Amino acid sequence: MAAFLPHRKEMRGDTRNRILVASLLLFNEHGEPATTTNEIADEVDISPGNLHYHFRKKEQVVTALLDEFQADAKRVLQPPARGVVTIDDFWVFLHLLLECTAAYRFLFRDLESLSERYPRVQRVLGHFAKGLAAIFEIYLRELSTSGLLIVGDDDAAIIARNLAVIALFSERFDGLTGQEMTADDAALRVAGSILNALKPLTADDAAAHIEDLAAHYDA
Repeated sequence: MAAFLPHRKEMRGDTRNRILVASLLLFNEHGEPATTTNEIADEVDISPGNLHYHFRKKEQVVTALLDEFQADAKRVLQPPARGVVTIDDFWVFLHLLLECTAAYRFLFRDLESLSERYPRVQRVLGHFAKGLAAIFEIYLRELSTSGLLIVGDDDAAIIARNLAVIALFSERFDGLTGQEMTADDAALRVAGSILNALKPLTADDAAAHIEDLAAHYDA
C-alpha cells in the first residue's frame, strides 16, 4: 500500500448512511466541536429537518460513528492466525490498524473535549487502547517465538505499550511541535516510527527485511 486513504462508507444508499459519511468527513477535517448539524445537512444536500428525522441531535451522530468504529476496531484487533507469525503478518496488521485510526481521526484528535461531552467516547477508546496494547504484545511474543525478534518475557508488555502510544498519539505530538500533516502522511509516519522502533529488537535473519520496510516510510 502506497498511502492510507480515509475510510468512507459508500456514498450511495439510504440517507442515514450518507449523513454518517458526511459527518465523518467533516469531523475529521474540522473537528467535531467545530461542525454543526446544519453543515452536515448542507454536505448531504438535505434539509435540517430531514437530518433531524434521522438524528435528533449531534450526540446521536457521534454515538452512531462510535458504533461503526467499534465494529471496524474489532476486525482490526484480531490476534494473528495460528502458526508461524512473520514480519509481513505484522506489517499487514499495522496497515489495517492505521487505516482504521485514520478513518476516525477526529476521535483521537478531539479526545478530551469529546470525552467531556460524550462519556462513552472515553470508555470505547480506553477499551481500544488496552486491546491494541494486548495485540501488539501478542505479535511481539509470536515474532520472538518465530526467532524474528529478540524480546524478553519481561519486556514484551512494556514495548507493546510503547508501540500503542506511538500508534495512537504520535499525530498529537507532531501537532504540538508544529508538524501538521495530512491523515495519510501522519499514518505513514507512524508506520515508519513503529517499524524503526523494532529495529533494535530484530534478529539477524530478519534485520534486512525490517530495514527495507522501515525505509519505505522514510521521508
